[in-house]
Amino acid sequence: MFVRKCEISDVKEVYDLICELEDTSFIYANFEVAFNCKMKDKENYCILAVEENSIIGFLSLNINYQLHHAGKVATIEELVVTGKYRSKGAGKLLLGSAIECAENNGCDVIELTSNFTRERAHNFYIKNGFEKGSYKFKMKL
Repeated sequence: MFVRKCEISDVKEVYDLICELEDTSFIYANFEVAFNCKMKDKENYCILAVEENSIIGFLSLNINYQLHHAGKVATIEELVVTGKYRSKGAGKLLLGSAIECAENNGCDVIELTSNFTRERAHNFYIKNGFEKGSYKFKMKL
């Protein structure tokens, strides 16, 4: 198992993983537009976990300055490992790559949000050094 940088040509595999994460389907054309924008944005880093030439995990990381931190912050926007590869080290490998990327880019903190229902994911993050620190509020527009 290894990690590599995500490429534009990986869009279909990433689409499948994100649909699995959200337990829904998206309009593929809309997803492809969003994916291409993310891939072109120099503040975003997309990383894949690969096993036997198959993409089994995906992580996207955004790095930017935040005033309330008075410095650079890395935000994990998505982290997903396909079902049969969970608890086999892929998530830890992706997370380690994200932390290394954040450190290499001078970030003071790395953060993420996770749905209340994803208790298994919460335990994973806590086990890997994260602390619960806030609530995320949203409004559908």
